[in-house]
Amino acid sequence: MSEQSKQSERRRRVVRAIAPVAGLLAAGLLVWQGSYAAFSATTTDTNNTWSSGLLTLVNNGGTATYSAATTATFGGTNLKPGDTGTTCLTVKSSDTAAGTLAMYESSLTDSTPSLGAQIQLTVTEGVPAADVQANCTGFPAAGTTVVATNQPLSTFPATFAAATGKAATLAGPAVLEAYKVVWTFVSTGTNPGDSLLMGKTVTAGFTWELQ
Repeated sequence: MSEQSKQSERRRRVVRAIAPVAGLLAAGLLVWQGSYAAFSATTTDTNNTWSSGLLTLVNNGGTATYSAATTATFGGTNLKPGDTGTTCLTVKSSDTAAGTLAMYESSLTDSTPSLGAQIQLTVTEGVPAADVQANCTGFPAAGTTVVATNQPLSTFPATFAAATGKAATLAGPAVLEAYKVVWTFVSTGTNPGDSLLMGKTVTAGFTWELQ
């Protein structure tokens, strides 16, 4: 047998010897891969939802009926220096989010000379047990906060940011804040000065805002 024939025979023997081992390895690999693919685990977290809260305010204008807007709760006619008056109203919050409540003057139409400089307000707020109407019956006797003291209409805070005595209002149904407004027509200090205010009118609007 030639040398080339001998080498070919040796290669065939090696192949025949290795083939069964390679087959076993391949079969084992297939079994391992199949076994590995049979294991699986998952976990899920579904229906995650975000929704915004709601802030709502109404006031009773000193009456038994609540509304988003009321008119002419405070004031008087045919006034003279020294006259005063007291009126209450209740603000109701029916919200799902907590907020801070503040009162400010949202509009002012004044005269010349300024009657608004002589109409001064002292405003007190408190948390009542029930609706407080115009005559202030049921207004809290304790735990109140003075929002403004002898504050002229002409310089009353005109924005939420400038408002003083802000009240923290918690979220929930029918949360009440009562406001007592005492106004006084203050003299200018002289008869001529007071006389210049005869026949004058000042008109103001107030807003209660929850943020």
